[in-house]
Amino acid sequence: MKRVLTALVAAPILIYVIGFTPPLFFTFLVALSTILALEEFFSLAEKSGVQVHRAVGHLFSLLLIGSFHQDPHNQSTGLLLLVIAMLLCLSLGLKRGEQFRQTLFSSSATLLGLIYVPTTLGLLVSVRSTAFPWGDGRWWIFFFLVVVWFGDTGAYYVGRRWGKHKLAPSISPRKTIEGSLGGLVGNTLAALLGKRIFLPSVPVFHLLVLSWVLGLVSQSGDLAESLMKRGAGVKDSSNLLPGHGGMLDRIDGILFGAPVLFSYTKFILKDL
Repeated sequence: MKRVLTALVAAPILIYVIGFTPPLFFTFLVALSTILALEEFFSLAEKSGVQVHRAVGHLFSLLLIGSFHQDPHNQSTGLLLLVIAMLLCLSLGLKRGEQFRQTLFSSSATLLGLIYVPTTLGLLVSVRSTAFPWGDGRWWIFFFLVVVWFGDTGAYYVGRRWGKHKLAPSISPRKTIEGSLGGLVGNTLAALLGKRIFLPSVPVFHLLVLSWVLGLVSQSGDLAESLMKRGAGVKDSSNLLPGHGGMLDRIDGILFGAPVLFSYTKFILKDL
């Protein structure tokens, strides 16, 4: 019940911000999600025995989101920010007199967090701020979220009802092959629904292919986060969202899927 109530509260806010406000409001929402998810990632890293440069990470995460908003068609500023963040982390570690091994781990974990959370979410800011000839960016964001969430829902209910064969027992004992297939069915239904509601001008073939790829990578994102939580010895990344766990638990598939959406819209469909 908590899971349903949380979704009922969050969904209208998300729909309104994405569909009926200027891009800046979506950027603010992404920035807030970034702060929460990145903090959870840093906490998982520290519980696993790896220290991070928390202040540097949060500062550069906001700069990254801002760079995607300021220039959604050119990501060179984001790349430069990642390079600067890496050099700063190395410098801070060496200045404190840390052993190179410790400096390497802390710098790597911080940089991984910056790539994993704000860079991937920043790609969604870029998509939202782009007016494509075959579909406004906001409709692509809606399509993306529906595909990922239908996949999550299909995997959850099919796995719960018919799941027998473990998908990755050493990482997430509850996930099953049947659930994974149910997720792909959910992705397919979302593609057909998205074609009708959000992107009627885009060939259904492209939407189906995109939905299947998104389904596979979002499931990989779920497993990757499960592996991180197992390493940290926790069940959820936090208790932020009743019934859902933490922000990272809620957007793990989105983080893996965002680069796919960005790449597909920017490179594969550019001449459609």
